[in-house]
Amino acid sequence: MDDHGTELGRVVVGGGSGFIGRALVAELANAGYEVVVLSRTGKPVPRARVAVWDAGSVADWAKELDGAKSIVNLTGETITGLWTEDRKRSIVASRIESARAIGEAIKGCVKPPESWVNASAVGYYGGDTGDRPLSEASPPGDDFLARVARLWEGAVDAFDLPATRTVKVRVGFVLDHQGGALPPLALVTKMFLGGPVGSGKQYVSWVHLRDVVRLLRFAIEKPVSGPLNATAPNPVTNAKLMAELRHVLARPPVPAAPEWLFSPVANLLRIEPDLILGGQRALPVMTRFHGFEFEYPDLRRALENALKS
Repeated sequence: MDDHGTELGRVVVGGGSGFIGRALVAELANAGYEVVVLSRTGKPVPRARVAVWDAGSVADWAKELDGAKSIVNLTGETITGLWTEDRKRSIVASRIESARAIGEAIKGCVKPPESWVNASAVGYYGGDTGDRPLSEASPPGDDFLARVARLWEGAVDAFDLPATRTVKVRVGFVLDHQGGALPPLALVTKMFLGGPVGSGKQYVSWVHLRDVVRLLRFAIEKPVSGPLNATAPNPVTNAKLMAELRHVLARPPVPAAPEWLFSPVANLLRIEPDLILGGQRALPVMTRFHGFEFEYPDLRRALENALKS
């Protein structure tokens, strides 16, 4: 048992109040872990103890990492809004500063956590990679989202932590009814506007929220390190995604929305157009190599489950 009396140990979660974080907290608590959420506000989080932090400096919260099973960092300002220059700076800073603070905290531990699982994104590979299959070994892109992911992962890699495994989980397009880009896409589809966007040929590396949470737990418990793609093994084109979404929501086929038409609609919905007009065909090569099996490898079944609420 650890110092707090739980057999499985303590997992500290930065960003535990986000839609991925909430699902992870529930998963870990149900499994029997003691869960500590790092929070700016200190507001209660169901099934977890809360420690206040500013996500940018080492303070009293750092003691939670000493003797912990793992630290999972999901902290970062959402990318789903419009990317003003101020937003871009905030998106980058929120990721780098939290990772640096965690790294410094681990360095100060008498008994460092066994693993540091840090979120990243498939945007690492760039936003316009065509139909070329991408693995965890593929090189990074050079657009804004690629830069964000490179800097985020670089902030983790900057630390020499021999007692702590580091894992970067590159998350794709998450399917869930409560967060991410699926709810606004479902809304426009319900309004009979769910046609292909732009060329419709851009790939979407989707993943069900359940599998993201399962992979994060897998990274905590298994002796893995390095980058892992949190993307289902069957990425699809935007046209295929929208066709499956229309099927699940019982809507008829509609004409494609060209880029010139989609962009102002996206701005109205506060979605950055590049998130939909670009894409990656990212495959979970190392994820599957390490033995992880997806619960939702089929898009239609994943959408049906994600939207059932």
